Amino acid sequence: MDKKDEFPLFKIFPKLKKIPRISINNLPTPVERMIRTGKILGDSNVWIKRDDLTHEQYGGNKPRKYEFVFADALKKKKTRLLTMGGIGTNHGLATTIHSKELDFETHLYLIDQPLSQHVRENLLCHHYFGAKLHLVKNEKGRNRKMRFKNFIDRKSYFIITGASSPLGTLGFVNAGLELAEQVEQGKIPEPDKIFIAAGSLATCAGLILGLELARLKTKIIGINITSSNEYIKERTLNLARNALEIMRKNDPDIPNISSRIDGRLTIKYGYSGGKYGKATKEALEAIVVAKQDGYKLEYVYTGKTLSALIDYSKNNPKAKEEVILFWNTKSSVDLSDIYTNYDFRKLPAEFHKYFNGTIKLDNNL
Repeated sequence: MDKKDEFPLFKIFPKLKKIPRISINNLPTPVERMIRTGKILGDSNVWIKRDDLTHEQYGGNKPRKYEFVFADALKKKKTRLLTMGGIGTNHGLATTIHSKELDFETHLYLIDQPLSQHVRENLLCHHYFGAKLHLVKNEKGRNRKMRFKNFIDRKSYFIITGASSPLGTLGFVNAGLELAEQVEQGKIPEPDKIFIAAGSLATCAGLILGLELARLKTKIIGINITSSNEYIKERTLNLARNALEIMRKNDPDIPNISSRIDGRLTIKYGYSGGKYGKATKEALEAIVVAKQDGYKLEYVYTGKTLSALIDYSKNNPKAKEEVILFWNTKSSVDLSDIYTNYDFRKLPAEFHKYFNGTIKLDNNL
């Protein structure tokens, strides 16, 4: 765990220490050269940021955001966390695992998504780690039930998908400053581009601010992994500006960089498979490529992101002259001992259909 005085965001802007934060992660996460991947791409200079190692129980990008979001819940004396996702949500699993260490009770409001073995595994782990599971028919019904629960239960605290609130975004402002420190220390050359999944958007939004505040030249290439193409860049920039507002409210000396961040971000489409949670041929091929370097990716986020990096490197001659960083946002913790030995019949009855053959596995995933 990092010491508070060594947390880059607080070290550079000490007045921000008044913002509540709990230290739960192993920071900084390593940066490593993807040697075999680079050779496959014609000796490209490809690196990886190992956010899969943020935490030994469950890593990935979510725990960085929880450091601020959970601290806010504790400050407000909340005891129950309400969040949402598909039945196999990674965010829901991460929330459940990390909140348990702080004695929160987690309620997950879940809707259907394409059924794969990975989705089943996450669903089993949700219940194993103590989540209270609520199956809802659609997003409208889910939102109504959550609003009602949050209204009548004054001990409940709502966490948006991915913990991608302006407060959660601060975790990735720090990540951008953390990367700048690693560049300064000579652990990685200054990247020209970072390829990263654009899901719930706080990861991209925070990095934009951190990199701008650090004055790195690095551009963010956010890979759309959902079926929606609407206003992703605009929403990401708005989230970044809202996070900056929190920072400047606590430290007016932080420069107002909101007008300078637009050029930092490019959103790339065409890699989602047309539906959230659907595997693509390119993502599965990218998973095989990463495995040669010893990294385990998945097909929903990181495989698609690396496939976009591979596509860029193969089709842009200037890529050979660039330093390209792949940001690994998925936990690499092995939970197989848990989900292979957990009886699905322990889940609430309405979830049994995902295991007993009522709903078939999608063999294309």
